[in-house]
Amino acid sequence: MWYDWMAGGHGGRIDRDGANAISPVFGIGLSVQPCEGQERLTPVVTSKHEIITDSGGPGKYRGGCGIEKGGTLTNVDNSVISVCCDRSRSVPWGLFGGLPSYPHGTWLKPTGDDERFLGAFFSGVVIKEGDSFTRPSAGGGGLGDPLDREPKKVLHDVINRYVSIERAIKDYGVVINEVNAELDQYIIDDAATEEMRQYIRNHRKQWLQKDMHYVGNLFEKGEINQLDLIRQYGVLVDLSTGEVLEKSTQQFRDMLQKRSVTYWD
Repeated sequence: MWYDWMAGGHGGRIDRDGANAISPVFGIGLSVQPCEGQERLTPVVTSKHEIITDSGGPGKYRGGCGIEKGGTLTNVDNSVISVCCDRSRSVPWGLFGGLPSYPHGTWLKPTGDDERFLGAFFSGVVIKEGDSFTRPSAGGGGLGDPLDREPKKVLHDVINRYVSIERAIKDYGVVINEVNAELDQYIIDDAATEEMRQYIRNHRKQWLQKDMHYVGNLFEKGEINQLDLIRQYGVLVDLSTGEVLEKSTQQFRDMLQKRSVTYWD
């Protein structure tokens, strides 16, 4: 039996960002297992084990980033995969105006077939040699209004690949222009940033009131992505079917009103 657990991000703290990729603690001396050791003892070759850009919840103090771990199965016979996790629908939330992070879940790509989403709770899914999987872990929620985060800190996050240029604009209202990514050269557009932040302040409460099925249709057509769903519109969908989860979305929106919207200007 191969038993594995994931690292995730710590929530934003009262005076600083949350830590990235914290090891889970189930007991004294337990930590994330080294990939090399796993490969020696189990039939899996690790394809990735890396921090997920944009997985930390936006806030004045950003949540720590989660990680994505993936691998390909080798020399397996009569085997199954089971996962017991959390935060697939109840995405780690922000506090005092902060925004949520990124959902947990497992994706499986059977040999010669399309990738499919298995969710965070399942058991007994048959796997065979050559199948591959990926597992993103949630980051921590943000603390404080993301529009109050210093633009230079957002720039630093972009340089470190914790935040993408796209989410710097959408989540923080900070407009950053790339000069030379290989040399970590970027420029903040101060005027555009001021304008974008005011635009977000004027519209973000209304975005959370948009009809959830209308928003789900935008996602299905590829006009918005998963982080837009969660952070801008507060809508949750079943990633295996694309179906809007009405009850979960309403609960999620109620949570956002309590923990985030109440603290926005």
